[in-house]
Amino acid sequence: MKNKISKAYIGVCLLVAFSSCSDSFLEEKRDYNNLTTVDVYSDPEQATAVFATIYKQIMELYNSPFCGADPLMRQDQGTGGKQHIYTEELADGGFKDGRYNGTNGKNTKAGNHISNPPYWNDPKNQTKNYNNFSRRTLFPTVYVINNFITEIDRSRSLCGTEQFWNHLKGQAIFTRAWLYFDAVRLWGGFPYYCTENDMAEMGDRSPRMPIQDCIDKVCADFEEAAKLLPAKWEGEDYGRFTSVAALAMAARARVYMASPVFNASWDNPDGKRWQTALDASLKALSAADDAQYGTSVTDIDSWDKAFYAFDGTAFNPEAIITVMMNDDPLVGGTYNKWEGKIRPGVIAKTNASGICAPDQILKAFPMKSGKPATEENGYDDDKFYRNRDPRFYRTFAFSGCEWPGVNQQIWLYAYKYDEDENNRYRYTDGSKQDGGAKAKSRAIVWKMSNPAIQAGSESTAGTNVLEYRYAELLLNVAECYAAQGNAGKCLEYLGRIRSRVGIDAANNYGLGGISDRYQLIKAVLNERQVELAYEGKRSWDMRRWLLYEGGAGFDPRIGGGFNDNTRAYDPEGAWGSGWKIYDGKEGRPNYTRTNNVLTRLGLPRFCGTKHTSKIWGYDLDNIHAVPEYIGTDPNHPLIDNVLLKSVPGIRRDMNEAERDEAFDRLENLCQSVGIETYDPIEKMGPKYGMESGTKEVDQNFLFAWRGWYYIYPIHYDMYTVGKGNEWIEQTAGWMIANSSPAGNNMEEQDGTYFYCMPEK
Repeated sequence: MKNKISKAYIGVCLLVAFSSCSDSFLEEKRDYNNLTTVDVYSDPEQATAVFATIYKQIMELYNSPFCGADPLMRQDQGTGGKQHIYTEELADGGFKDGRYNGTNGKNTKAGNHISNPPYWNDPKNQTKNYNNFSRRTLFPTVYVINNFITEIDRSRSLCGTEQFWNHLKGQAIFTRAWLYFDAVRLWGGFPYYCTENDMAEMGDRSPRMPIQDCIDKVCADFEEAAKLLPAKWEGEDYGRFTSVAALAMAARARVYMASPVFNASWDNPDGKRWQTALDASLKALSAADDAQYGTSVTDIDSWDKAFYAFDGTAFNPEAIITVMMNDDPLVGGTYNKWEGKIRPGVIAKTNASGICAPDQILKAFPMKSGKPATEENGYDDDKFYRNRDPRFYRTFAFSGCEWPGVNQQIWLYAYKYDEDENNRYRYTDGSKQDGGAKAKSRAIVWKMSNPAIQAGSESTAGTNVLEYRYAELLLNVAECYAAQGNAGKCLEYLGRIRSRVGIDAANNYGLGGISDRYQLIKAVLNERQVELAYEGKRSWDMRRWLLYEGGAGFDPRIGGGFNDNTRAYDPEGAWGSGWKIYDGKEGRPNYTRTNNVLTRLGLPRFCGTKHTSKIWGYDLDNIHAVPEYIGTDPNHPLIDNVLLKSVPGIRRDMNEAERDEAFDRLENLCQSVGIETYDPIEKMGPKYGMESGTKEVDQNFLFAWRGWYYIYPIHYDMYTVGKGNEWIEQTAGWMIANSSPAGNNMEEQDGTYFYCMPEK
């Protein structure tokens, strides 16, 4: 059992009562909490427990479209819903709905793109829910935190020491800043409420603040928290927010502010925002170094173990922010569900497939030389696993690999079971029947798998979540230098990332020859994609760098000739059409299909594509009517094959020589029995593709990300006539009316709050 936070669940009864609704958006902005008594704040343990309950609510139940804080994005990352967002890492059939498949409807353009409750507050007409903390909307949560801070300052003379109260206050301020930052990068500017003076100044009709002002306030909070917090916590207190974490979060916010989604001046190497981001990142890195963070990762083994080898109270030097899990069901376990998502059925004894890795992410990892995975650099697509970056083998498992801690090999290949089109193929990962052969890949994810988790315990794992790692600090610094065109410094910090995992230093860790500023930025974004893969960070990079369509706009209906019956459209024509952030107004350049963020960086368009994969198939032209399971044991046509049995279990911790010998035997098996690499659609049919299906509309699916999706709308219930807040600005690009779009008229997108602005 591990404590999530010291004395967080000690059974204190917390009674919360809120006022009735108000016609004004920020009227009656008080926390009507019965806990603000002398009795509670005269006892350090109970005062601590009050904050622990706030923390628990935020980390476990906060109602954001992506589960609020980043760690929850990764814990619950699955194959449906909106726990994450569409990236190269993960195919998701849930994004074939009307929002992202090119169709047009009111959930595509209107304010109800995100379902109730809206992020700020619940609307006026939902009397029972207005300012209701149990709904986990933003402002009621902030009010609770603000009142807690007020009571801390009132109670300093009652008990404890100044240090005790400062540490508690620092954690509360940190939490408030984190919530606001999470809100700003999803929803744009908010009224920033910290004190009663803020409320008085804002009045009843508090305007949405400019993004720059919001980020400045977020960072001011983080910097204030840093002054009040220690650089480390020890023992039962480990996992609390620290001064290093506060400075690191300020750096993350500054880098986000300098990125193209908010910064129309992003392409100016002398820009103030990139320099501010660099200063904040260097300050955070210096504080981390002074406190001995970053000292544990010296090779690929220690990199791998950083995710699981530290217990609940041991200091993990790689972890800037650790979200503590609790695996004791007797006290209400707070579980890390990652293990249950990634283990295939043959390991977990279920009908699961794990997380199948699309080709797009497999090819993002470089060769062991550090150079891109291209044919000229020695990449062989049939032997995709050969000579890859050391992190590749700690991130992906494939046929012949032995699952950590379970000591069982997995085999990932398709075979033909029957001629019946509804019962034709099987797959050997543990998923059952013909449907189990759909949407498969040659590799699945095993990064962060904890070998201590026994089969059957995947859903109640207590493995801590590394929400913010030391590596991200290095990457933040590298990105700022890249944006400024400082090749020497950028490559120095990228080299530090690569040297930690054992990539050879030759030719500047495979990065030699890169000096162009755009190529530097591209190299940093790729390094982030590899180093932070499956840690819940890629989606934010996709958003802040406009990596879906580059800021040029994308609309299948306006430029792509969208067919309502078949959902087919021309993605090249759709690109550069429709509403876009970079529209030539208010100091923004006018980006087009041929001139945008993607074209400048030399990156491909993600809009209008879908995930693809290849599979291994065994003798797919002939039937092998083999039962899928014998009892609870896996079964497949080659289970008794002598050559298969001769392939040693390919472990994550194998050295290069051992791994190459295992690969030799694996390739001997494939060549001898006829296991080949196939495009599943070409060989087996369209329904077996990673994002395809038997229906024409599924086969035609291409991911459509409109430009206005980068920052979400304010729900129409918050501002329409009769709701009490019609003065609130809607986010630019979104319709104000709750109605279906009349057609392709750009004037329908009538939001007036612009979040992407040039530097002043």
